[in-house]
Amino acid sequence: MTAYYEENSVGERVLGLFLGPVLGFAYVVCMPFLAIVTIVALLGRRVMGTFLGLLRTLATFGWRPSEAYLSGKKRRKKDNV
Repeated sequence: MTAYYEENSVGERVLGLFLGPVLGFAYVVCMPFLAIVTIVALLGRRVMGTFLGLLRTLATFGWRPSEAYLSGKKRRKKDNV
């Protein structure tokens, strides 16, 4: 069984040697900003969830499907005296 092996050209090796440190530096520089954005997003979701939950309990519209009374109210029989 023979395996196909392709040698990288000199340009690709030099490009790889150049891009490795550049991409690593970009990662290190962007990491604090990513952490700050993540923390703000999580805190915002927590605060908005609490706020919307409070609004949900305050705003009621009086519609209760379990109390629809579709069969009508029970009528009492009047005594014939």
